[in-house]
Amino acid sequence: MIKVSVIVPVYKVPLEYLRTCLGSLNAQTMQECEFIVVSDGAPEAECAICEEYAKKDSRFKFFKREHAGVSAARNFGLKQIRGEYIAFVDADDWIEPQMADLCYTFATENASDIITMDYFESKNGIESLRLQKPKSLQPMKMLSQIIIGDLFGGVWLRIIRRDFYKQHPTEFPLDLGYCEDIIFWSSFLQNNPKTAYLNKALYHYVLDNCSSITHNNYSLKTYETKKKFIYALKERLPASFNPEINQAALIIKVAAMSRKLITTTEFMSFEKTTLHTFIVTPLSWITKVYLILNTIIYSIFKKTYKEYI
Repeated sequence: MIKVSVIVPVYKVPLEYLRTCLGSLNAQTMQECEFIVVSDGAPEAECAICEEYAKKDSRFKFFKREHAGVSAARNFGLKQIRGEYIAFVDADDWIEPQMADLCYTFATENASDIITMDYFESKNGIESLRLQKPKSLQPMKMLSQIIIGDLFGGVWLRIIRRDFYKQHPTEFPLDLGYCEDIIFWSSFLQNNPKTAYLNKALYHYVLDNCSSITHNNYSLKTYETKKKFIYALKERLPASFNPEINQAALIIKVAAMSRKLITTTEFMSFEKTTLHTFIVTPLSWITKVYLILNTIIYSIFKKTYKEYI
């Protein structure tokens, strides 16, 4: 019987990161698990490492596909799983040896459809603990925290019961290159799963991989992709989530304007910011004053107080 299925998409990962990731899977103390490793058109050197682990550990199942993006690779992986619970690991991250064991035990003891946990974040060789205790275990309240950034949205931060997933199958979006995980949760959490919080950090999120899409430099293309993310949220969520979406949009606009990528006209026209959002969004008071002044002056005179923050 397979207890935990772990899905790992692989595409253009530095080889030392990939070896660390697969090595951490190989070191899992749980034997009743499977590792669904999916090459998303990965170069041959990466595939060779994946095949090496598949030969020495029968828990590895390696699949080669043409490049179609991380969402397509995860969706493919979801069709292969046999375990009672589903986990995700990114190929440039790694996990503690007891992660599968501890998560499975906790999930079954609590009869949970989803468990969420803490994680370690590693950057420039410095590792920090990121506590992720939700203010509420109600799924829609958790989703609210994810959208405004109070909780991290990474799909690997949560373990899903397979039977619940089969009742509410949800796919990762194929038309986005940013925050696919949050779009997944915005659909999946509306099915009201029973959630539980495991107060342990078992996942190591590595931010040093410059080739990762998530960590690439911010450009106008990045901004346009993030706009698509906001539109996708609005399509999937009820109107009650408009304040959270408005706050997420403001953070995106501020990041773009501070890099001189958009004008005040674009700032004002895309997802108009409410006064409530200006007040509650965690920005510096200088930024808030600047934005409010610009909004008032632009609304009256169609001119800017100052073009960039």
